[in-house]
Amino acid sequence: MVIVKVFFEGGSDPRDKSNAATVDNTSRLRESFNKLLNAGFEEEKVRIQAVPAYSISNAVKIREKGSLLLIDLDGTKDKKNKRLNDNQLTEIQDFVFFMVQMMEAWILSQPEVIEEVFRYYKAKLSLVKDDSQIKNKHPETIIKPDFVLDKILQRYFIVKKGNKEKKLKYGKLKYSPDLIENLNIHKLKNTFKDVELLINKINKLSVLN
Repeated sequence: MVIVKVFFEGGSDPRDKSNAATVDNTSRLRESFNKLLNAGFEEEKVRIQAVPAYSISNAVKIREKGSLLLIDLDGTKDKKNKRLNDNQLTEIQDFVFFMVQMMEAWILSQPEVIEEVFRYYKAKLSLVKDDSQIKNKHPETIIKPDFVLDKILQRYFIVKKGNKEKKLKYGKLKYSPDLIENLNIHKLKNTFKDVELLINKINKLSVLN
């Protein structure tokens, strides 16, 4: 079995140990990425170790030779070369893959997962997939998908605290682990080119080793 490490942008600052809940949520995020990415491979052949790296700069700093980077593009796919250049990643670009435009675009591409994860908070009968923010739009074209996801959660879901009701607001570390681990990796591969490239790269590494 081949082990492939994937350092991904996300999680809390590793230098900050003051908030136990944040540390726990980062651990959950690591587990969710492990579950998602490993679902794309035969367990006896490939094992992926997903490592939260907080930021791009930290991911570049802690990345190990031969490992892969999975980072936010924070823009449209035509910005890849600029992102590589700005972060001095050109020489290892074959090991760098992007979440276009960021992790939340993956989540928005599978609105049924949003419905399932927050089913107990549902306030509106309308389906998330029919929301004007995402309907008939390729998820890679959605600007600031984290902002859009927050708007959608506030629009369709509520949290009850005692006798009060509040709109459900998106917390990246709080909610993304449950969302990420429930995504379908094969659907992501068919939707996002960089997910397909990532999977193909891991398959090549498994053959070479």
